[in-house]
Amino acid sequence: MIELKDAAFFKSGVEAISSFIPEGNFRFNDKGVHFRAIDPSQILLVDFFVDKKLFGSYSIEPCFIGVNILELGKILARALPSDSITIDITDSELLVSLSGELERSFRLPLIDVSDEELKLPESGYGAHIEINSRLLKEALKDASLFSSSVVIRTKGDKFFLDAKGSAGTLNSSSQSKGVKVVSKEDVVSKYSLNFLQNIIREADADSIVALELKSDAPMKVSYKIGASEIRFYLAHMLL
Repeated sequence: MIELKDAAFFKSGVEAISSFIPEGNFRFNDKGVHFRAIDPSQILLVDFFVDKKLFGSYSIEPCFIGVNILELGKILARALPSDSITIDITDSELLVSLSGELERSFRLPLIDVSDEELKLPESGYGAHIEINSRLLKEALKDASLFSSSVVIRTKGDKFFLDAKGSAGTLNSSSQSKGVKVVSKEDVVSKYSLNFLQNIIREADADSIVALELKSDAPMKVSYKIGASEIRFYLAHMLL
């Protein structure tokens, strides 16, 4: 059985995952809880880890279980702000209890999901961008006026986000304190706008989103959810 005193960050993590992944495996071991899966369209890989030190109680046999992520997200969405979460596992069910002003117990059937261990894309990025979540969300909203995709560019220590469609063109750049660029090389790469917006949806307004990319290659997007980090690997589009 494992227990989380603060339900909010785990709920946000599952919500971020469920935007893309309908079902997948949670792995429990002596380090903590790990989730890694690729979306049905093979465009995005999600990697989420919760260290066991973040749990109020963590006593569980190492295992992996297949779970309907959408249904788990619905259960966690019912958590009140002051609720704690208790999770236990039987041979056939995931047991989720929400405790606070109300005591509620949910049973979610386990499902068969491939237990293939997914490998993360190789590193070797040309640019590392750290940007305030609020600024990035606003830039993506601007891009949505004209296009379903965005081009992200770096030149030296400058960051650019462009979008172009039949209705118009956006050219956005930032050199504010909310953006930091460390670049080994100038980078130009194109990505799905809808995927990017959903990726950062659960990022707090004041949090920092890290973008690691190189030209015409997948991009790694990561940010903190509570004390945990969630990572996304997003395939690029042809320019």
